[in-house]
Amino acid sequence: MIRQYLNRAYWKTGFVAFIAMMLTDLFATIMVVQEAHYNATLAGAFDVVGYITSLICTILAVGDVMKDGWKSPKAHVIIFCVSIANFVGTYLGVELSKVIH
Repeated sequence: MIRQYLNRAYWKTGFVAFIAMMLTDLFATIMVVQEAHYNATLAGAFDVVGYITSLICTILAVGDVMKDGWKSPKAHVIIFCVSIANFVGTYLGVELSKVIH
């Protein structure tokens, strides 16, 4: 059972999905903070970049999970990586927003 989760290809996909989701949350958090401070230019820029990274994450995560089914080991690895990325991206977004503002 555990052996299925050691497939390097699963973790490579999970890592790319992690990076894409982390960047999506990072950009989205900074965008919201900039909107709250009435900085339309930065908010708009982070919105555009965040949209692009969210497309990449969606293609990787949803595409593979839908193709292989959510009960597959590959789907579990992707869901795990994206879930961790949600926290990391939001945390980093808040911290970077303090520096930007």
